[in-house]
Amino acid sequence: MNGLLLVGGKSSRMGTDKSEMIFRDGLSQREHGLKLLESVCDQVYTSVAEGDGENTIADSFGDAGPLGAIASAQQAHQDTTWLVLACDLPLLEKEHLQSLVSAHAADVPATYFSSATDGLPEPLCAIWSPATASRVLESVQSGKRCPRAVLRSLNGQALPSPGLWPLANTNTEADAMEIRARLEGKTSEKTINLTYFAQLRELIGTDSESHRTDSVTPAGVFEEIRAKYQLPIKRKGMMVAVNGDFTDWTHPLTEGEEIVFIPPVAGG
Repeated sequence: MNGLLLVGGKSSRMGTDKSEMIFRDGLSQREHGLKLLESVCDQVYTSVAEGDGENTIADSFGDAGPLGAIASAQQAHQDTTWLVLACDLPLLEKEHLQSLVSAHAADVPATYFSSATDGLPEPLCAIWSPATASRVLESVQSGKRCPRAVLRSLNGQALPSPGLWPLANTNTEADAMEIRARLEGKTSEKTINLTYFAQLRELIGTDSESHRTDSVTPAGVFEEIRAKYQLPIKRKGMMVAVNGDFTDWTHPLTEGEEIVFIPPVAGG
């Protein structure tokens, strides 16, 4: 089994190269991801958007996202099973990868964790066998570039989620704040009052509730609510208000504050 660390993304939401950010042990996320993969894989490669170098695989399909990177690795090393890992998972531990490897069987096309927030496959911490190569290539070439959709079409093996935070990505500054707080032991329990509008109110079945949390930002609280109710809504496009004022997702939360989550409203 080979490891493939994905570092070729644009990091547009973060605004800086996520693979070079340092969260733990003085290692960049690239170095941390490679170290994790090296602990369970025979050979480890880095997937890059372009260029060459030792143990790197350049994306052969242009701007096709992670699925294009997987297809490129499968073309470069046929008949190889790949443990694919995103570079921006600072809270992921060696034992999480070991559980994937231990559970994977040779006759299973893919092995993956179920997402804590929606129960769907987590494709960027997953094992992709050679049996997935034709489906991956077909999807990339047809413009259907969602790796999660490919896994859903396969008869793969789903493992229970390891929890909300081990597979938490650092896509935004709010995500980074939540992850740093957990790594540095700076979280504390607090009670927050939540109010929901529009689609959120309909999905959750109430317009308000009290919520106990150790999250440090509204972003962290929303991810907890997504997991609690298995919501099909993400933060992108949403607005948040704290104590009656619109604010950023990075707002530092304190005991007793009131959060209002406001999803996009359809119409013109």
